[in-house]
Amino acid sequence: MQPRELPFSRIRIARHHQPPATTVEQYQKAFRIAYVEPIYPAQANGIEGEVGLDAVIGKDGQILSLAVRSGDPVLADAALAAVRQWSYRPLKLNGRPVEVATEIDVLVRRA
Repeated sequence: MQPRELPFSRIRIARHHQPPATTVEQYQKAFRIAYVEPIYPAQANGIEGEVGLDAVIGKDGQILSLAVRSGDPVLADAALAAVRQWSYRPLKLNGRPVEVATEIDVLVRRA
């Protein structure tokens, strides 16, 4: 019996094809349409670092809720204020926008 040629053997990928985002950070950057850098707080006294936030992004792409997951409390307020101004393209599932629960890491540093 002769092996049959598979029907998908003629599928070709464009030369300049870029696969979809593979990490959460790449995905968030691809869908983020409004971004504000955090303003370094005066009371931080040279402290810099990353603040981890738990976020819910609404069907319209706006931030619905934020909670601090990790990071210095002095820097957390600056990160929260910045991320509240961010917005994303709505994520669609089967053609309908859905809410998304995600983690956002924000680097707060002196300018």
